[in-house]
Amino acid sequence: MQSNDPRIRLVNHLGGLATYNDKGFLWSRHDADQVRDHQRQGQQVIDKLVDEIGEEVFSADLLQKLRSGAAAADASGNIEEQARAELMGPSPGEESS
Repeated sequence: MQSNDPRIRLVNHLGGLATYNDKGFLWSRHDADQVRDHQRQGQQVIDKLVDEIGEEVFSADLLQKLRSGAAAADASGNIEEQARAELMGPSPGEESS
C-alpha cells in the first residue's frame, strides 16, 4: 500500500534501499555500474522527498546523511531507523527515555 505522506514514503524508500544495498544487488545480479545507477536514482528520490517534507523537519545529522548520498548507499538500515524515529516517533512498544 502506497502512502501519500512523504514522511512515510521516505522511510519506506530508505528501507528498500537498505535491503537492496545489503543483499538485493546480489539477488538481482547487478554489476557495479547497475548498483551505482540504482543508488543514484535512489538519491534523486531522497532529494525530492526531503524537499517535499522540508529540510527544517530533520536533525542536522540526518539531513547530512540524506543529502550526502550516505542514505542511498546504506546497507545497515540505521539511517532508515533514524528517519523513522525522527519523522514518526517511537514504534509501538518502545519506551521513551
